[in-house]
Amino acid sequence: MLGQQYWENKTYHGYFNSHFVMFRADRTQKSGADIFTKFNIMATPTVLMLDPDGSEVDWHVGYDPPAEKFHAQIDKSFKGIDTYKYYAELYAKNPKDIKTVFSLARKFDDRYNQEKATALYKEVIALDPEGKLGTTDFKKTKVSNTQYAEFQIGSLALFGMKVDVGPMKAFLAKYHDGEIVKAGYQRLASYYSRGGTQEESMKFLDEAVAKYPDDLSVNSAYVRKVIYTKENVDKGIERSEHINDLAMYNPDPSNVKDLADLYALKGQLTKADSVYGKDFIDGRVSMFVRSALQYATFWSSRNMNTESALAMADLVVKLKPEDDYYLRQAAQAYSALKNPDKALEVYGPKYVEKYATDANRLMGYSAFWAEQGKNLDGALMAAKKTTELAPTNPRSWNAVAVVYQKLKKLDDAIKMIEKAIEVADENQKSFYKNKLEILKKQAGVI
Repeated sequence: MLGQQYWENKTYHGYFNSHFVMFRADRTQKSGADIFTKFNIMATPTVLMLDPDGSEVDWHVGYDPPAEKFHAQIDKSFKGIDTYKYYAELYAKNPKDIKTVFSLARKFDDRYNQEKATALYKEVIALDPEGKLGTTDFKKTKVSNTQYAEFQIGSLALFGMKVDVGPMKAFLAKYHDGEIVKAGYQRLASYYSRGGTQEESMKFLDEAVAKYPDDLSVNSAYVRKVIYTKENVDKGIERSEHINDLAMYNPDPSNVKDLADLYALKGQLTKADSVYGKDFIDGRVSMFVRSALQYATFWSSRNMNTESALAMADLVVKLKPEDDYYLRQAAQAYSALKNPDKALEVYGPKYVEKYATDANRLMGYSAFWAEQGKNLDGALMAAKKTTELAPTNPRSWNAVAVVYQKLKKLDDAIKMIEKAIEVADENQKSFYKNKLEILKKQAGVI
């Protein structure tokens, strides 16, 4: 087994009666490097399954979460379902069965074995030149196995050791619509963003943006080519501005940097600053902080992903140390994560000391801890301080009442609300009178 982990001998979920060896090959060691070479491993992680005689049974290249999905793939292989060995044996018996040939081609394609995958895809085309003998899925659409084979031959030729744009150009000349055609334009545009002659590249990229004027990938390739060659800068700016218009509310930072690069090429640093300066980065930080906070509060309330939730809460505090809202939310996440010391560190006595003369902040502080039902002595102290700072504001007296109510000191809470009524404007009095009535009922006074 080639991957990120090491397992000692064990039985695998009962699929085998005997033990088997799972081995992690480290290419920095001779034994591992020899395995990489022997089995032509092109990427990691690769899980390679072998028979006792050393012949290949199946493989899985790469890893995409969740783990359960990956485990299900491994289970299928151990059960002999859709394995390389299964299709290889079928192919040996009937090399003209297109489903078998196509499946085997995709196995080698997944393994980045360009030579074998291309040869088998060519067999698919030869067996079914008109594409009538089977379909496969491509980005939630159905395409013939033949069309997919032609597309993959073009793709492999673009990104192999020896680049050849011919197969993909032939594919795009033959087919004109569909998601797979758009993908072909995207892949060839990606190649031309760095490769090819200037004339050849710009001819294709002009064609691509004309066909897909709102496709971010095609437009980005055009822009990267302009930045790379430093030619056609005005056209590059036009495409880059269009990209950012398409993603107005959440632009890709790389695209914004490209636009700044183009402005810089023209010596327009003021414009570069207007799109990629302090306002841009402040906006990105704010967006990230909101996302990090949402993540922290979501998982902390569900007691899952606690380590990453804690890390996100830490980042929120670090990036927004003066923002009341973010500090309160981070403190709430810390409390939910059963880390009260951390909550008090960011939103506790030091905070009160720092904002000892800010009545509004102290009112928010006392309300937060009263709602949490924690740090009530600190909340009471902060609330009382607001009555000194803003004695004519009924909210100050109400803040004290809320904490007393949480402490079940209803007589004291009633006195504070009576004081709030005393200083309140006429249009505020009814609210506090209603609250006073509720408190008195709770206290058994009425």
